[in-house]
Amino acid sequence: MRLSKRILQRLDANLVCRINEIYHNLENVRYDEQHEDISKFELRFWRDVAQKYSREGKPSIWLDYGAGTGFVSSVVGEHLQEDDLLVCCDVSSEMLKICEAKLRNRSPRCRLSFRKNDSTLIPADNDSVDVISVNSVLHHIFDLRDFAAECERVLKPSGLFIVAHEPNKNTKLAFPGGFVRSLARIVFRPKAILFWVAEQSPLSERLMRWITGKVSDKYRRRNRMLADVARQVRQEHLLDFDIRGTEIQQIVDFHSQYGFDRNELCGHIFRRFEVVEFDTYGHLGFYPESKSAIAVERYLRKRWPDAGKEICFVLRLTKKEITGDAEL
Repeated sequence: MRLSKRILQRLDANLVCRINEIYHNLENVRYDEQHEDISKFELRFWRDVAQKYSREGKPSIWLDYGAGTGFVSSVVGEHLQEDDLLVCCDVSSEMLKICEAKLRNRSPRCRLSFRKNDSTLIPADNDSVDVISVNSVLHHIFDLRDFAAECERVLKPSGLFIVAHEPNKNTKLAFPGGFVRSLARIVFRPKAILFWVAEQSPLSERLMRWITGKVSDKYRRRNRMLADVARQVRQEHLLDFDIRGTEIQQIVDFHSQYGFDRNELCGHIFRRFEVVEFDTYGHLGFYPESKSAIAVERYLRKRWPDAGKEICFVLRLTKKEITGDAEL
């Protein structure tokens, strides 16, 4: 179920950013628990890119945008040198506190800086940053063109923009793969089907939230948090009507309901960048843990490499000339 026209008509970059700030300020202590799959299944990616793209023998600035509780920053910090600077920024001041405490405890060799950002503004000088890392953040940003312009502004010539855990729009598989994926979801993740059904109407969504809140302490805390977000949105008069938990989640994860197309993302939004690496993963639609599920995931990824649920990529800023056609 997608956001209603009434909500979409009222959304803009500042409103989506403020609701994200409220949401993540309240989620901060539970973020790692709610998203343990990110750190568990994407650790290898960030270790690889940190090792590959950290500059040795030359002081550099690595900026982790949307640092959250510090998952990526902690990995990157292990590969930076004493003269390097790791800048952690986030729209949520509460998230940033956890990030700072985590990194101070790990005591990386590099210098550290923690900065709160507003909207899509990046707290850095022009042409000052060597690498920007973004993990599970792009789908929260309402106006990606403004954000792309900010990345162009702060990155040095040939600076890198590294992204992971973003929704892929093009996940359709040919019949054999689609059948295997559907069967695997039924066998390995049946609850995902229940949640999909629950989101098809306001009544079924409220019923599912009530049921999960009764049987699961984890979901009970999440339902309570969503209610707190809705209450604060109402108190600040950000919207002139009440919104439900699913609607809050859809606003926070704004682009997740559509996903990103590679050509649109790399060819138009981040059009002044060249692609260094691009990959998709999560072909089952969830992160497999059993040997059988992992085997199915590997089969789907090998046969249909571009159809994974998530995308990750590395772009290099070129500041190339843009033709009129590229602006469309």
